[in-house]
Amino acid sequence: MPIHNSNTPPEAQPDNGYANPLKPLAAEQCSPDFSVRLSNKNNNKDNWLSMYPVVSQIIAHFEKLPQPLLVFNSIYWQAATSVIFECSPPNYPLLALLNYNQETLFGRLTQNTEKTIDFEQGEIFNYNHGCLVLDISPLLINPPLWFLIKSFLITRTLPARSAVNGEKFKEKPPEQPLDRIDTKIILVANRYQLDELSQIDPEYNQVGSLFTELSAQIDATDENINCLQNFCLQLIAKNNLIPLSADAMSLLFHHLASLCEHQKRLLFSPEAIEKMLRYAQLFSPNADLLEAAELQKVIDLQSQAQSLAQNFSDQALLEKQLKIQLKGKETGQINGLSVVELMGYPTEFGEIFRISASDMIGDGEIIDVERKVEMAGNIHAKSTLIVQGYLNHLFTHVHNFPLSCNVVFEQSYQESDGDSAALAILLAVTSCYAQTPAHQNLFVTGALDQHGNVLAIGGINQKIQSVTRLFSIGLLNDPITILIPAANYINLTLDAQSMQLVRDNKINIFGINHCREAFPFALNASFIEIVSLINKRVELLQKEVHEESEHSLLSRVFSKFR
Repeated sequence: MPIHNSNTPPEAQPDNGYANPLKPLAAEQCSPDFSVRLSNKNNNKDNWLSMYPVVSQIIAHFEKLPQPLLVFNSIYWQAATSVIFECSPPNYPLLALLNYNQETLFGRLTQNTEKTIDFEQGEIFNYNHGCLVLDISPLLINPPLWFLIKSFLITRTLPARSAVNGEKFKEKPPEQPLDRIDTKIILVANRYQLDELSQIDPEYNQVGSLFTELSAQIDATDENINCLQNFCLQLIAKNNLIPLSADAMSLLFHHLASLCEHQKRLLFSPEAIEKMLRYAQLFSPNADLLEAAELQKVIDLQSQAQSLAQNFSDQALLEKQLKIQLKGKETGQINGLSVVELMGYPTEFGEIFRISASDMIGDGEIIDVERKVEMAGNIHAKSTLIVQGYLNHLFTHVHNFPLSCNVVFEQSYQESDGDSAALAILLAVTSCYAQTPAHQNLFVTGALDQHGNVLAIGGINQKIQSVTRLFSIGLLNDPITILIPAANYINLTLDAQSMQLVRDNKINIFGINHCREAFPFALNASFIEIVSLINKRVELLQKEVHEESEHSLLSRVFSKFR
């Protein structure tokens, strides 16, 4: 009985051996260093708005155009107000309100002792020919207040009934102060809040308005680095903070890049910058210059203050309540890397987990236990189906593939989702099918497409730093290997401890583009060799089935002639 046809799939064509040409990432590739770029001459020390050329133009135009409303899409309130105030002329009436109510904006009617009505005007009236910058949150809590603002923006008048007690005294309203009010409003909201507003009022954007958006992340170009440095210097001067040394400024920029998880982006968050600088001053209140050591203390302390759940996870590994194998080889078992998100917890942290595969006679199905028991989401299910599809494609030449595989995220007691375990699942399943043990001092993360290309994943720094913690708690001492998608190089912003382990060659990080490149690391054999081993096993199994079938047929024939 033929087992293979002559149309061997292209993935099974011989490759150029499995001597891996890849080199581990150098320490310089694992984290950005801004020290040299920050030392470059800064010719424009007063200006930082060129980080946002489009937003600056829109704000300047808005103040001149007749449109009364500017919808300002921004995650951070303080970043939005900093840009808006910097863009506006010094004498332009401008007020930012994070918290407000009907009385704040439209005033209050009060009956005095003479039985007449006093009309105490709100800020919309007070800032006539100026602008109010409003956070959207109070409007989402109190939708009728939005409709009052919308009515004002359309009519440009302030009827007394808009004020607090307006309905109560509607029979004897006070004299209207002005026929037309030209106060403009800038509404600051993120896109989720705008979606919520559109559900309250689907026609909210039909008020004559402009729209602009402020990215929380800026590209780390030389010009933007100078601009952000200028902003920091102005912030320090404005708040009478201790100036930063060159090393401290470089560490601050590294921290802003790490918050973006991107080597070529920087977070623009005045609140985060000011909070960090004020906190660092506590460690050296009388210094003339704030050094990098003080900023590092803040980073370390904040990390430790949010590490309770992470410590429980590490303790479970130390006490062997969570079983993990870090040495030797094991068939059908790979160490994966995940990111743990806990509801209500301010940070995420990386965690090691064990993926195991166990084969059986079957029909080629990968039985995803997490999905079967509804402990995994749709993205995870999709990634497992992609792995199965890739394997099915590899073995299309096999009629009735005789094996199936049970895949488990061992000791996983919470819901999981995401596609970053796809490469690890593929390695565990092929190790199992080929009956070839996998190295256990290897950690793998990466998504896959249908053609075996390794795709970028999220949380790459937390995942690598979870391996760093294994060194810290004494579970690792010998060099280990981490496989990541090559597309994630640009996201590496490792902490100082991980960087030192990379320099010491204790952590060896390899970026791969295709799953073929992972096989020499994991199974000490090339992709083609593993496929060949699986083919031989399949051939043997089918031969046994065929012989057993023939034996059974002959036995039945002989029994009839007895």
